Amino acid sequence: MSLLTKITILNLLLAFAAFGIGGVRVYHKFRFEVQRETDFTLMESFDQVEQIIRAGVPAADLQNRLMSIARVDTAGPADRKMVFADTLAQHPVLKRPELFRKLTVTREIDGQFYRFMLMNVVIEQSDISRIITNVLQDLFVVLGGILLIFNFLISKWLLGPFKATLEKVKSFNLQSGEVPVFPKTSTVEFKRLNSFLAEMLAKAGKDYRSLKEFSENASHELQTPLAIANGKLELLLEAPGLDDSQLQLVQDAQEALSRLSKLNEALLLLTKIENQEFAPQTPVNFSDILNADVQIFEELAGMKGLLLSTAISPSVLLRIDPSLAHILVGNLLKNAIRHNVGDGWIKVRLDVGQLTVSNTGTAPAVPTDQLFGRFQKSNLPGKSLGLGLAIVKKICDVNAMTVNYTYHDGVHEVAVRF
Repeated sequence: MSLLTKITILNLLLAFAAFGIGGVRVYHKFRFEVQRETDFTLMESFDQVEQIIRAGVPAADLQNRLMSIARVDTAGPADRKMVFADTLAQHPVLKRPELFRKLTVTREIDGQFYRFMLMNVVIEQSDISRIITNVLQDLFVVLGGILLIFNFLISKWLLGPFKATLEKVKSFNLQSGEVPVFPKTSTVEFKRLNSFLAEMLAKAGKDYRSLKEFSENASHELQTPLAIANGKLELLLEAPGLDDSQLQLVQDAQEALSRLSKLNEALLLLTKIENQEFAPQTPVNFSDILNADVQIFEELAGMKGLLLSTAISPSVLLRIDPSLAHILVGNLLKNAIRHNVGDGWIKVRLDVGQLTVSNTGTAPAVPTDQLFGRFQKSNLPGKSLGLGLAIVKKICDVNAMTVNYTYHDGVHEVAVRF
């Protein structure tokens, strides 16, 4: 949900709450005014009737449906006070009980006490509520329409620089290192944002180039002494007079150097993947890549007595760098071969939504969700770098894929969802 939509919804909710609270207030105020005006009208009518009776007109001639006058023998101070009350009476036109306002009072006229009862119809509470509700609904619709039109039209002018800034940041590429030129704006907050982003992106580009240069230099510089040391060991192997224990020590040193070289290459590859140096341009036929890699590893699996079966859908297209695709498949197949058992099997399945590599094997020494971490090993200490699945996870992350590792009833399964 966009910022503008959230602001519009928030404004409408606040307006709805304000109209609701204001509607209750208007209802009580309107009802009070109606009652007061009705009482005032009854008082005026009573004063007129009292003056007419004092002028000599018989009280009986003044009685009607809304006014009754009765003679009483006496009246106390309480009876002489005007008493207003609500009552129900038959409406002459609607022919149904309606709410009336009633005035009751006793007066002495020419030595005779008269009890007056005057009534006047008033607007019912339901009518007041309906009128106020209709008015508030109309106002809310008008206000909501104005807010929608104002927000979505004015946003093109007000939030235009902000949207342009987002597009510039989105198109920023660390490899190029060029800091985008942000649009000019008169809004102070947007100016501060653009200034901060320009500084941050410039620093990020500088740090990226420094890190990349360091990684490449470190990898290159490590390879040279490793090659020299390995060459020296090969010469030492050819030297006469070495006994079996000495030969074993030299071979162990060569194996350690080989592991160190592979570790250096793997860490460099991880760094390049994290820096997104493998940017896919066009979709590749992942089915062809998988078939080619399966053929390469099929012989290795056969040498270990493993049955390798496949179910590969043709022409599965993925937007991924071809070299990363080969690394992804190769690491999964090597993992399935390395962590298998005698006379075991490997199954490779591919469809348009998922690649699955499953194999027999012993239970892993650590939880399967931890095997994607760097230097996490299952059951083969000393024989694995512990980076194969970490590289698989990183490749999936940078290519918007998800990977899941499960183990159940002696079967390992790694599923890569596209």
